[in-house]
Order: sequence, then structure tokens, then C-alpha cells
Amino acid sequence: MLIQNRILTSMQTIIVIVAAYSCGFYFTEMFHEPTSFVGGLWAVISGIIVFEITAMDTLQSAKTRIIGTFTGALISGVYLILFPFSIIGYGITIAIGVLICYIFKIQNSIKLTSITISVVLIVSTIENELHPFMNAGLRFAESAIGIGIALFVAYSTQYLNKAISKT
Repeated sequence: MLIQNRILTSMQTIIVIVAAYSCGFYFTEMFHEPTSFVGGLWAVISGIIVFEITAMDTLQSAKTRIIGTFTGALISGVYLILFPFSIIGYGITIAIGVLICYIFKIQNSIKLTSITISVVLIVSTIENELHPFMNAGLRFAESAIGIGIALFVAYSTQYLNKAISKT
């Protein structure tokens, strides 16, 4: 049984990775082709981060990820509208993200907020013609794609396990 569980988890993870990358890549390519590889990668990272053994654990992880990603995308988008990237601004933006997480009592989203801020700000230095809100919006959408795929795989597997165990 242990080997079957490991094989199932491995297959689920492979499905999450391949589907998240493909969907993230092609979604981003429709809006901004130069960052489509980042889009695929960001969707994969989100899918891997939220995917857990049970569907309920995946859902809980997904909530934290979506809140952290939204918070980080919003903060970094606003920062980039007002200021160009600088290392000092980067540090201040992370500090603001952490502070907002504490104010809204979403401390479990601090890491994800900080990671999202980092990705948005760094992508903006590579693709400086990309509008800040487009950049932040794409990164949020890519994360949501990875989250959605992880949830789909987790709940589908749970449903299939229940159906198989009834027979």
C-alpha cells in the first residue's frame, strides 16, 4: 500500500507540474510572449506549493497562496507605478508587504507575499516595457492557474479513490 501511495503521489505531482506549466505558459503567451516561460514556471511553483496529500489540505494551502499572491501582486504593481526598481525600494516594498500581512492578520501569507513581490519586481527589471499592472496581473493569474490545477488534481483523486473504494 505504501508503494502505491508513493506512486500515486508521484503521478499527481507530475500531472500538476506538466499541466500547470503548459497552462501558465500558453496563458501568458497570449498577453506577453517574452515572459511566457516565467508564466509557466510561476504556475508550476504555485501548483507545487499548494498541492498536499489530501484535498482539504490542498484547499487550505490554496487559500494562503491566493491571498499572499494577491497581496504581493497588488503591492508590487503599485510600487512599480510610482517608482522604478531599486534595491532600497525592493526592501521597503517587502517590509510594507509584511506589515500589511500583520495588519490584516494574514501572517501565514507573509512568505508568499514576499515571493510574489520579488518575482514581479525582478521580472520588471528584465522586461521594463511591461506595464506594472500587466506584470502583477499576469503573475497573479499564473499563480491562480497553478492553484486551480493542484485543486483539480487533489479533488479528482479524492473522488476517484472514493469511487474505487465503493466497488
